[in-house]
Amino acid sequence: MRHWSPYRDGMRSPASAMVGRDVELAVLRELIGGLAEGRGGMAWVDGEPGIGKSTLISAAIDEAARLGCAVYAGSAPELLPPFPLQVLLDALLVGRDSVDPLRAPLVGLLRGEGRTELVTPRDVAALLTEQVLALVDRLCAVAPVVLVLDDVQWADEASLSVWSRLVRTAAQAPLLLVAACRPLPRRPEVAATRRDLVERGATVLPLGPLSASQVIEMVGELVGAVPSGALGELTGQAGGNPLYAHEAVEALVRESRITVVGGVAELTGAGEWPGSLPEAIGRRLGFLPERTRSVLGLAAVWGSAFTVDDLAVVSGQPATELMAVVDEAVAASGERLLFRHGLIRQALYEAMPTSLRAALHRQAARTLAGAGAPVERVAERLLAGPVTADEWMIDWVAREAAALTYRAPRVAVDLLTRVRSAVDDGPRRERLDADLTVALSQLGDNEQVEQLARPVLAFSRDLVVAARVAWTLGYALMRMGRYEQAVEVAEHTLERPGLPAVWTARLYALRALALIGVGRFDEARAAAVQAEAEGRQAGDRLAVGYALHALALVEHNQRRDVAAQVALIDRALAVLGDELPVADLRLLLMINRAGGLDNLGRPAEADDAFGQAMVFAERAGTPPRLAHLRAKIADYSFYRGRWDEALAELQAATDLPMDMTYRLAGRGVRALIAVHRDDLPAAEREFLGVEELTSPGNGLRLYADLLLVAWALVAEREGRSSEALARLLAVFDPEGNREFPQLTPDTPMWLAEVVRLALVCGDRAAAAAAQAAAAAQGQASSATTAAAEYCAGLLAAEPAGILAAADTFHCIGYPLFGAQASENAAVLYADRGDHLAARAAYARAVEGYTSLDAVWDIMRVDARLRPYGIRRGRRGPRRRPTIGREALTATERKIADLVTAGQSNPDIAAQLFLSRRTVETHVSHILAKLGAHSRVDIARELANSQ
Repeated sequence: MRHWSPYRDGMRSPASAMVGRDVELAVLRELIGGLAEGRGGMAWVDGEPGIGKSTLISAAIDEAARLGCAVYAGSAPELLPPFPLQVLLDALLVGRDSVDPLRAPLVGLLRGEGRTELVTPRDVAALLTEQVLALVDRLCAVAPVVLVLDDVQWADEASLSVWSRLVRTAAQAPLLLVAACRPLPRRPEVAATRRDLVERGATVLPLGPLSASQVIEMVGELVGAVPSGALGELTGQAGGNPLYAHEAVEALVRESRITVVGGVAELTGAGEWPGSLPEAIGRRLGFLPERTRSVLGLAAVWGSAFTVDDLAVVSGQPATELMAVVDEAVAASGERLLFRHGLIRQALYEAMPTSLRAALHRQAARTLAGAGAPVERVAERLLAGPVTADEWMIDWVAREAAALTYRAPRVAVDLLTRVRSAVDDGPRRERLDADLTVALSQLGDNEQVEQLARPVLAFSRDLVVAARVAWTLGYALMRMGRYEQAVEVAEHTLERPGLPAVWTARLYALRALALIGVGRFDEARAAAVQAEAEGRQAGDRLAVGYALHALALVEHNQRRDVAAQVALIDRALAVLGDELPVADLRLLLMINRAGGLDNLGRPAEADDAFGQAMVFAERAGTPPRLAHLRAKIADYSFYRGRWDEALAELQAATDLPMDMTYRLAGRGVRALIAVHRDDLPAAEREFLGVEELTSPGNGLRLYADLLLVAWALVAEREGRSSEALARLLAVFDPEGNREFPQLTPDTPMWLAEVVRLALVCGDRAAAAAAQAAAAAQGQASSATTAAAEYCAGLLAAEPAGILAAADTFHCIGYPLFGAQASENAAVLYADRGDHLAARAAYARAVEGYTSLDAVWDIMRVDARLRPYGIRRGRRGPRRRPTIGREALTATERKIADLVTAGQSNPDIAAQLFLSRRTVETHVSHILAKLGAHSRVDIARELANSQ
C-alpha cells in the first residue's frame, strides 16, 4: 500500500502540513539524497497519534520518487491479529495473484504449492522471511528502494525480525528503511527492534508538539488568514498536536464560528472547543449522514485498509452505491481504501457494541469462506470476532487445520484451541486434538504436544488419528532427547491391529530412528528394513525415505562404512524427489551425503553437494535445518582450509535457532581458528564452561571435539605440554583405558596430535595406543588412511612415511594436516642431519600455514627448527593485510567482482552455491576492508586499486 496523504479535502495545504518540521524533513531528504547515490540508511520516527509522522514521511518520499527511487509502504493493523509478515508482503506488493517473476517464490509459498499433509517440520513463516529478504535485495539491484513501515507499535514479531535483519541490507545496498512508531502501546519486542536499529546507526526523529507560534502559523495556513488573538488562544488548547488542531479548526469552520475580515480570522459565536483529539474526530463524524456513518462502521471492521468489495461482504449493498458513501471519510490508494487516520477508524469501531462487532466478523468470515477466499482472510475475521465457536466455525477450522498450520501454526493453535473447547469428548474432539498436536509440533512446543497426545493415544479408537498422534509425539520425544520413550510409543502403536499400511511403515521408521538414539543398532537395522519393505508395499515415499535414512545412520554410527552410508542416502534421495512436503528430510539427507563425500576424500563432489544443499535450503529449509547446514559447512570449510568462509558461515547462522550440539561444533571451529591464528582472546571467549564438557557423564562431550582440541592447544601454546596431552586424552580416551572408543571419521586426524604430544611428554604407551586406534580406522577413507600413516610415522620417527601422509592430505584438500605433517617431517629430517630434506619440508609447512594465516603454527615451526640452524630467508610470520584489496580473501574477491557487475546478493549466492546470508556477510567484510560505504564504493575502490 502506498498511501501517504492523510487529508484530501481542500482545507489543508501542503504548507500547513509541514509547519514546524523543516529540520526533520531536511534530515529525511538528506538520507534520500544519499540513497539516490547508492548509500542505504535507516530512520525511526517517534511521536504520539496525530503529531505528523505520516505527513512528514509523505513529504520526504515525494522527493525519493522524483529521484527515481522505488517506494514501498505499509501500515501495521491495530485491531486485527495479523498473519506473520502480512504487513511487509502487502507493502512489497506480494499477493497470491502476483505475476512478477521476482515475487514468484513468495507467491508459491502463499498459495501452498506442494503442500500436503504436514508430517515433517516446515516453518513457512521462516521461508517467507528468507524470500522477503531476497526480494528486497533484488529490488535494490533494480533501483534504490525506500521501504516504509508505519504504526510499528502494532507490527507482528516476524515483521519486526525482518525489519531488524534488513538493517544489514541497508548497510550494503541502496535501501532506506523508514519506520514510524507511537510511544504506546509499549511492547518489549518493538523496543528491542528500535534499540537494535539505533545501535546500528539509525537516525531517530522524535516529533514533539508544535510551539504556540507554529500552531498559529498552521491555523493561518488552514483558514487562509491571520488568526485573531482569540482564535490563536483557543487553538493553543490542541497541545501542539497538528491533527488535533486541524480537526478542531475544521469543526469551527463547519459550525460557522470562523469569519475572515480584512485578512484576519475572527472567532465568532458560541460553542465548546473539543476536549481531546478523539472528541474532535467524533465531531467530524457527527456531521456525516447517518447512512455514511453506518457504512463506515462496517468498514472499520476490516481495519485501516479495505476494498469496496470488503464492504459489500458485510453490508450486502452493491459496490456502486457504497463508493459514493465512503468518499466522505476515506482516501483512495489504488484499489484499496484507507481511513484518513487510524483514530477515525478506531472511533467508529469502538462505537459499535461488542456483540455487533463479533457478529459482523463472523458474518464476514462465512461470506469470505463461501467465496473461496484465502484461509488467512477468513481466520483474521474469526480471531477478531467470536470467542465462542459455533458449528460453522468448528467445521471450517477442522477442515482447514492443515492449511492454517502450514501458513501460521500459532494462528492454527489459537483457533483449534477455541473450537475444541466447544466440542464434547469423542472422535470429533480427538481429530481436532490430532491437528492441534501437529500445529504445536510446528511451533516446537514439545511439552504441550506430549500433554495433548498421550490421552488421545490412550483412548482413541480411530487408528489413523492414533497413528498421526504417535508419529507427532514420537518426534517430539526425540527432540527432547527421550529416545526410549519414543521407542515405546512407536511399539505400542504398532501393536494395534488394523493399523493402515502407510502408518505402519512410518512408525517402523520412527522406531528405527529412536533405537539409533539409544545405541541399539541391530534392532534399528531390523526395524528400518521392515519400514522400507512396508513403505514400498504401501507406496509411501516418506516412510521409505526415513527407513533408508535410518539404515544410513546405522552404517555411519555402527559400521563406520561411509561408502555404504552414501549409497543408502543416494537411494533415499532418489525415492523422495524434490517435492516440498518432504523438504526437511531431503535436506537432512543432502547434508549427510555431502559430509559422507568429504569423509570419502572426494572434495569436488562434496563441494558440489554442499552447494546444492544450500540452494535447496534457501528455497525450502526450516531455520533449525538451515542452522544445521551452516554448522556443517563451517566444519567442512575448516578442514578444507577455507577458514574465512567457515567464520562467515557461523556469523550468518547467528540469527538462526541452532541446536546445542551444532552450537558447540561452531564454537570449536571459531576457537581452533583463533588459536592457530594466535588470537588467544578470541579463543578464550569460546571456552566458557569448557571444563564441564570433559566430565564423563556429559553427553554433549561427543559434539565438543573441536572445542576441546582447541582448549588443549592453548595449553601447549602457553608451554604446558603435559596439560595439553591430558586434555586431548580426555577428549578421545575419556575412560583412560587407552582404547579410544567412539571415534568419528574426523578423529584419526587429531590422534596425530595425541601421538606427537605423548612423545614430547615421554608417554610412549599413550602414543602407541593412539597410533593403534588410528590404524584401526585406517581404511575408512583417504583421510583416515593418511592419518594412520602419519601416526605410524611419528611413532617410528620415520619422516618419509609422514611426508607420504602429507602428500595425501594435500591431494584430498586438508591443508592444516598436510602442513602439520610436513612440519614434523622437517623436524625429524633435521634431527637426522638431512638439512636439505628438512628445508624442503619446512618450506612446504610454512607455505601451508601461510595460506591459512596460521601465525602460531609458523612461529612454532620456526622455533622447532631454529636449534638446527635452519631458518627461513624472511623472518617472522607474514599476516594478510587488514585493509585494501590485498586484504580480501579469494571468495571475497569473487564476490566483489560480482558486486561490481551489479549483481544482487541472492544472484551472487546462486552463482557461487552460497547462501544469501553468507554472501551478505562477505559483502560486509569487503566494505570494511575497502573502507567503502556502498556497493557503488566497492566498484570505485576496486577500479582505483587496479
